Amino acid sequence: MPEFVLFGDSLTEWGFSEATQGFGRFLQQQYRYKVGIVNEGRVGLDLVMRFEEPAADMAALSAEQPEIVLFGASMTEWSFTRETHGFGWYLTDKYVGKARVVNEGRAGYTSSSLQDDFARVIRRATAPDAPQTLLFTIFVGANDACVFGDTEKVPWPVFSENIRGFLDTILTEQAMENTKIVLITPPPINGPADDGERLSQKQIEDMNRAKKEWPRYKTYMNKKRYAEGLMQIAKEYEETERVAGLNFWQLIVDALMKEEGWQYDPELPPGCGLIGAKSFPKGWFTDGLHLDVKGYAVLSKGLFKLITTKWPELAPEKL
Repeated sequence: MPEFVLFGDSLTEWGFSEATQGFGRFLQQQYRYKVGIVNEGRVGLDLVMRFEEPAADMAALSAEQPEIVLFGASMTEWSFTRETHGFGWYLTDKYVGKARVVNEGRAGYTSSSLQDDFARVIRRATAPDAPQTLLFTIFVGANDACVFGDTEKVPWPVFSENIRGFLDTILTEQAMENTKIVLITPPPINGPADDGERLSQKQIEDMNRAKKEWPRYKTYMNKKRYAEGLMQIAKEYEETERVAGLNFWQLIVDALMKEEGWQYDPELPPGCGLIGAKSFPKGWFTDGLHLDVKGYAVLSKGLFKLITTKWPELAPEKL
Protein backbone atom coordinates (compact mmCIF):
# COMPACT_ATOMS: atom_id res chain seq x y z
CA MET A 1 0.00 0.00 0.00
CA PRO A 2 1.42 3.46 -0.91
CA GLU A 3 1.78 6.14 1.74
CA PHE A 4 1.13 9.85 2.29
CA VAL A 5 3.58 11.31 4.82
CA LEU A 6 2.35 14.31 6.83
CA PHE A 7 5.43 16.04 8.22
CA GLY A 8 5.33 18.98 10.59
CA ASP A 9 4.88 20.14 14.17
CA SER A 10 1.98 19.90 16.63
CA LEU A 11 -0.60 21.04 14.05
CA THR A 12 0.29 17.93 12.07
CA GLU A 13 0.56 15.49 14.96
CA TRP A 14 -2.71 16.56 16.54
CA GLY A 15 -4.38 16.51 13.12
CA PHE A 16 -4.97 12.78 13.65
CA SER A 17 -6.99 12.99 16.87
CA GLU A 18 -10.75 12.52 17.11
CA ALA A 19 -11.03 15.64 19.25
CA THR A 20 -9.68 17.98 16.56
CA GLN A 21 -11.01 16.24 13.42
CA GLY A 22 -7.82 17.41 11.74
CA PHE A 23 -6.51 16.94 8.24
CA GLY A 24 -4.72 13.71 9.16
CA ARG A 25 -7.98 12.15 10.30
CA PHE A 26 -9.76 13.55 7.22
CA LEU A 27 -7.23 12.01 4.82
CA GLN A 28 -7.42 8.67 6.63
CA GLN A 29 -11.15 8.63 6.01
CA GLN A 30 -10.87 9.70 2.37
CA TYR A 31 -8.12 7.21 1.46
CA ARG A 32 -9.20 4.28 3.61
CA TYR A 33 -7.97 0.94 2.14
CA LYS A 34 -6.14 2.87 -0.61
CA VAL A 35 -3.25 4.82 0.96
CA GLY A 36 -1.57 4.69 4.36
CA ILE A 37 -1.52 8.13 6.03
CA VAL A 38 1.66 8.43 8.12
CA ASN A 39 1.76 10.85 11.07
CA GLU A 40 5.20 12.46 11.22
CA GLY A 41 4.17 15.48 13.28
CA ARG A 42 6.21 16.42 16.35
CA VAL A 43 4.85 18.55 19.17
CA GLY A 44 6.83 21.61 20.21
CA LEU A 45 9.58 21.41 17.63
CA ASP A 46 10.78 24.17 15.33
CA LEU A 47 11.25 22.21 12.15
CA VAL A 48 13.77 23.65 9.70
CA MET A 49 13.11 21.98 6.38
CA ARG A 50 15.54 22.70 3.55
CA PHE A 51 15.18 21.52 -0.02
CA GLU A 52 18.75 20.26 -0.14
CA GLU A 53 18.08 18.08 2.94
CA PRO A 54 14.65 16.55 2.30
CA ALA A 55 15.46 13.37 4.26
CA ALA A 56 15.78 15.01 7.67
CA ASP A 57 16.67 12.70 10.51
CA MET A 58 13.17 11.65 11.55
CA ALA A 59 14.45 9.60 14.46
CA ALA A 60 16.17 12.63 15.96
CA LEU A 61 13.03 14.71 15.52
CA SER A 62 11.04 12.00 17.27
CA ALA A 63 13.29 11.83 20.32
CA GLU A 64 11.02 14.16 22.27
CA GLN A 65 8.13 11.70 22.24
CA PRO A 66 8.08 7.90 22.74
CA GLU A 67 6.15 5.56 20.46
CA ILE A 68 3.51 2.87 20.64
CA VAL A 69 3.80 0.53 17.64
CA LEU A 70 0.72 -1.36 16.43
CA PHE A 71 1.94 -4.23 14.23
CA GLY A 72 -0.29 -6.62 12.34
CA ALA A 73 -2.61 -7.08 9.37
CA SER A 74 -5.82 -5.38 8.19
CA MET A 75 -7.52 -5.19 11.59
CA THR A 76 -4.53 -3.16 12.74
CA GLU A 77 -4.15 -1.05 9.60
CA TRP A 78 -7.84 -0.13 9.44
CA SER A 79 -8.10 0.51 13.18
CA PHE A 80 -7.12 4.17 12.81
CA THR A 81 -10.31 5.29 11.05
CA ARG A 82 -13.08 7.30 12.68
CA GLU A 83 -15.79 5.16 11.10
CA THR A 84 -14.84 2.05 13.05
CA HIS A 85 -13.39 3.75 16.15
CA GLY A 86 -10.62 1.16 16.07
CA PHE A 87 -7.96 0.59 18.69
CA GLY A 88 -5.45 2.66 16.71
CA TRP A 89 -7.90 5.57 16.74
CA TYR A 90 -8.63 4.96 20.44
CA LEU A 91 -4.99 4.86 21.55
CA THR A 92 -4.08 7.87 19.39
CA ASP A 93 -6.75 9.84 21.21
CA LYS A 94 -5.74 8.53 24.65
CA TYR A 95 -2.05 9.29 24.18
CA VAL A 96 -2.24 12.56 22.25
CA GLY A 97 0.66 14.75 23.33
CA LYS A 98 2.17 11.84 25.29
CA ALA A 99 3.19 9.21 22.75
CA ARG A 100 2.97 8.67 19.01
CA VAL A 101 0.84 5.70 17.97
CA VAL A 102 2.39 4.21 14.83
CA ASN A 103 0.31 2.25 12.31
CA GLU A 104 2.30 -0.76 11.15
CA GLY A 105 -0.66 -2.80 9.91
CA ARG A 106 -0.63 -4.40 6.46
CA ALA A 107 -3.93 -5.62 5.03
CA GLY A 108 -3.93 -9.21 3.84
CA TYR A 109 -0.60 -10.12 5.40
CA THR A 110 0.30 -13.13 7.55
CA SER A 111 2.98 -13.67 10.17
CA SER A 112 5.18 -15.04 7.37
CA SER A 113 4.62 -12.30 4.78
CA LEU A 114 5.16 -9.66 7.50
CA GLN A 115 8.74 -10.74 8.16
CA ASP A 116 10.33 -8.01 6.02
CA ASP A 117 8.04 -5.36 7.51
CA PHE A 118 8.92 -6.52 11.01
CA ALA A 119 12.64 -6.27 10.26
CA ARG A 120 12.12 -2.73 8.92
CA VAL A 121 10.16 -1.68 12.02
CA ILE A 122 12.88 -3.05 14.30
CA ARG A 123 15.62 -1.28 12.33
CA ARG A 124 13.75 1.99 12.72
CA ALA A 125 13.09 1.42 16.42
CA THR A 126 16.73 0.61 17.15
CA ALA A 127 18.35 3.30 14.98
CA PRO A 128 20.64 5.82 16.74
CA ASP A 129 18.59 8.53 18.47
CA ALA A 130 15.32 6.67 17.72
CA PRO A 131 12.47 7.45 20.14
CA GLN A 132 11.79 4.93 22.87
CA THR A 133 9.26 2.24 21.94
CA LEU A 134 7.00 1.99 24.99
CA LEU A 135 4.67 -0.68 23.68
CA PHE A 136 4.57 -3.08 20.73
CA THR A 137 1.30 -4.86 19.94
CA ILE A 138 1.30 -7.91 17.66
CA PHE A 139 -2.13 -8.66 16.17
CA VAL A 140 -1.78 -11.46 13.61
CA GLY A 141 -3.36 -14.85 13.05
CA ALA A 142 -6.66 -13.95 11.40
CA ASN A 143 -5.18 -14.57 7.94
CA ASP A 144 -2.74 -17.29 9.04
CA ALA A 145 -5.53 -19.50 10.41
CA CYS A 146 -7.69 -19.41 7.27
CA VAL A 147 -8.16 -22.86 5.78
CA PHE A 148 -7.62 -23.46 2.07
CA GLY A 149 -8.32 -27.05 1.08
CA ASP A 150 -7.00 -29.20 3.91
CA THR A 151 -4.44 -26.87 5.41
CA GLU A 152 -4.07 -23.46 7.00
CA LYS A 153 -2.58 -20.53 5.12
CA VAL A 154 0.23 -20.56 7.67
CA PRO A 155 0.24 -23.85 9.62
CA TRP A 156 0.48 -23.62 13.40
CA PRO A 157 4.11 -24.83 13.71
CA VAL A 158 5.25 -22.08 11.32
CA PHE A 159 2.94 -19.48 12.86
CA SER A 160 4.08 -20.19 16.41
CA GLU A 161 7.72 -20.06 15.32
CA ASN A 162 7.09 -16.68 13.67
CA ILE A 163 5.46 -15.31 16.85
CA ARG A 164 8.31 -16.51 19.04
CA GLY A 165 10.73 -14.95 16.58
CA PHE A 166 8.99 -11.57 16.89
CA LEU A 167 9.07 -11.80 20.69
CA ASP A 168 12.68 -12.96 20.93
CA THR A 169 13.87 -10.20 18.62
CA ILE A 170 12.23 -7.42 20.63
CA LEU A 171 13.22 -8.91 23.98
CA THR A 172 16.90 -9.17 23.02
CA GLU A 173 17.30 -5.76 21.38
CA GLN A 174 19.20 -3.53 23.80
CA ALA A 175 17.53 -0.42 22.38
CA MET A 176 14.14 -1.97 23.22
CA GLU A 177 15.02 -3.33 26.65
CA ASN A 178 12.06 -1.60 28.29
CA THR A 179 9.52 -2.21 25.51
CA LYS A 180 6.37 -4.03 26.59
CA ILE A 181 4.66 -6.44 24.18
CA VAL A 182 1.02 -7.49 23.86
CA LEU A 183 -0.02 -10.48 21.75
CA ILE A 184 -3.60 -9.99 20.55
CA THR A 185 -5.48 -13.11 19.50
CA PRO A 186 -7.65 -13.20 16.38
CA PRO A 187 -11.41 -12.94 16.94
CA PRO A 188 -13.94 -15.42 15.51
CA ILE A 189 -15.25 -15.03 12.00
CA ASN A 190 -18.95 -14.27 11.67
CA GLY A 191 -21.01 -16.69 9.62
CA PRO A 192 -24.73 -16.22 8.90
CA ALA A 193 -27.33 -17.59 11.31
CA ASP A 194 -29.71 -20.38 10.27
CA ASP A 195 -32.25 -21.59 12.81
CA GLY A 196 -33.20 -24.62 10.70
CA GLU A 197 -36.84 -24.01 11.51
CA ARG A 198 -38.18 -26.22 8.71
CA LEU A 199 -35.71 -29.04 9.18
CA SER A 200 -36.02 -32.18 11.27
CA GLN A 201 -33.51 -32.85 14.03
CA LYS A 202 -31.88 -35.56 11.92
CA GLN A 203 -31.58 -33.22 8.94
CA ILE A 204 -29.97 -30.58 11.15
CA GLU A 205 -27.49 -33.11 12.54
CA ASP A 206 -26.63 -34.40 9.06
CA MET A 207 -26.18 -30.91 7.62
CA ASN A 208 -24.06 -29.74 10.55
CA ARG A 209 -21.89 -32.84 10.22
CA ALA A 210 -21.31 -31.90 6.59
CA LYS A 211 -20.74 -28.21 7.39
CA LYS A 212 -17.97 -29.13 9.82
CA GLU A 213 -15.94 -30.33 6.84
CA TRP A 214 -16.29 -27.01 5.03
CA PRO A 215 -13.32 -24.61 4.97
CA ARG A 216 -15.41 -21.87 6.59
CA TYR A 217 -16.15 -23.89 9.72
CA LYS A 218 -12.59 -25.20 9.86
CA THR A 219 -11.37 -21.61 9.62
CA TYR A 220 -13.65 -20.63 12.50
CA MET A 221 -12.36 -23.40 14.76
CA ASN A 222 -8.78 -22.82 13.65
CA LYS A 223 -8.95 -19.20 14.75
CA LYS A 224 -10.09 -20.40 18.17
CA ARG A 225 -7.17 -22.84 18.25
CA TYR A 226 -4.69 -20.15 17.20
CA ALA A 227 -6.12 -17.80 19.84
CA GLU A 228 -5.64 -20.42 22.55
CA GLY A 229 -2.13 -21.12 21.27
CA LEU A 230 -1.19 -17.44 21.33
CA MET A 231 -2.31 -17.18 24.95
CA GLN A 232 -0.13 -20.19 25.77
CA ILE A 233 2.87 -18.55 24.10
CA ALA A 234 2.24 -15.36 26.08
CA LYS A 235 2.18 -17.45 29.25
CA GLU A 236 5.54 -18.99 28.36
CA TYR A 237 7.04 -15.49 28.31
CA GLU A 238 5.40 -14.30 31.54
CA GLU A 239 8.63 -14.45 33.52
CA THR A 240 10.09 -11.66 31.37
CA GLU A 241 7.43 -9.35 32.85
CA ARG A 242 7.34 -7.66 29.45
CA VAL A 243 4.90 -9.88 27.52
CA ALA A 244 1.13 -10.21 27.96
CA GLY A 245 -1.61 -11.87 25.95
CA LEU A 246 -5.03 -10.39 25.22
CA ASN A 247 -7.60 -13.10 24.51
CA PHE A 248 -9.68 -11.02 22.13
CA TRP A 249 -11.53 -14.14 20.98
CA GLN A 250 -12.90 -14.66 24.48
CA LEU A 251 -13.47 -10.95 25.14
CA ILE A 252 -15.64 -10.39 22.08
CA VAL A 253 -17.68 -13.58 22.61
CA ASP A 254 -18.25 -12.71 26.28
CA ALA A 255 -19.25 -9.15 25.35
CA LEU A 256 -21.78 -10.45 22.81
CA MET A 257 -23.27 -12.90 25.30
CA LYS A 258 -23.66 -10.14 27.87
CA GLU A 259 -25.21 -7.62 25.47
CA GLU A 260 -27.70 -10.05 23.94
CA GLY A 261 -28.45 -11.97 27.15
CA TRP A 262 -27.45 -15.28 25.52
CA GLN A 263 -25.90 -18.37 27.06
CA TYR A 264 -22.70 -19.61 25.42
CA ASP A 265 -23.04 -23.01 23.75
CA PRO A 266 -19.63 -24.58 23.00
CA GLU A 267 -21.28 -26.86 20.42
CA LEU A 268 -22.79 -23.88 18.57
CA PRO A 269 -20.49 -20.91 19.18
CA PRO A 270 -21.61 -17.56 17.72
CA GLY A 271 -20.66 -16.98 14.11
CA CYS A 272 -19.62 -20.58 13.41
CA GLY A 273 -22.24 -20.98 10.66
CA LEU A 274 -23.76 -24.23 11.91
CA ILE A 275 -27.54 -24.60 11.89
CA GLY A 276 -28.83 -23.41 15.25
CA ALA A 277 -25.85 -21.15 15.96
CA LYS A 278 -26.39 -17.44 16.36
CA SER A 279 -24.35 -14.82 14.54
CA PHE A 280 -22.96 -11.48 15.66
CA PRO A 281 -25.60 -8.80 14.92
CA LYS A 282 -24.92 -5.69 12.89
CA GLY A 283 -22.29 -3.42 14.40
CA TRP A 284 -19.81 -6.10 15.46
CA PHE A 285 -18.28 -6.98 12.08
CA THR A 286 -18.30 -5.12 8.77
CA ASP A 287 -18.25 -8.49 6.99
CA GLY A 288 -17.42 -12.02 8.07
CA LEU A 289 -13.89 -11.11 9.10
CA HIS A 290 -13.26 -7.41 9.77
CA LEU A 291 -14.34 -5.52 12.85
CA ASP A 292 -16.98 -2.82 13.11
CA VAL A 293 -17.52 -0.29 15.91
CA LYS A 294 -18.71 -2.72 18.60
CA GLY A 295 -15.98 -5.24 17.88
CA TYR A 296 -13.27 -2.60 17.97
CA ALA A 297 -14.72 -1.10 21.17
CA VAL A 298 -14.24 -4.42 22.96
CA LEU A 299 -10.66 -4.62 21.69
CA SER A 300 -9.80 -1.01 22.51
CA LYS A 301 -11.13 -1.10 26.05
CA GLY A 302 -9.73 -4.55 26.76
CA LEU A 303 -6.29 -3.60 25.47
CA PHE A 304 -6.16 -0.29 27.34
CA LYS A 305 -7.24 -1.99 30.57
CA LEU A 306 -4.57 -4.67 30.16
CA ILE A 307 -1.83 -2.14 29.44
CA THR A 308 -2.62 0.20 32.31
CA THR A 309 -3.25 -2.61 34.81
CA LYS A 310 -0.19 -4.75 34.05
CA TRP A 311 2.12 -1.80 33.44
CA PRO A 312 0.71 1.24 35.32
CA GLU A 313 3.69 3.32 34.21
CA LEU A 314 2.25 3.23 30.67
CA ALA A 315 -0.95 5.03 31.64
CA PRO A 316 -1.15 8.33 29.70
CA GLU A 317 -1.16 10.43 32.88
CA LYS A 318 2.14 8.81 33.95
CA LEU A 319 4.00 9.74 30.76
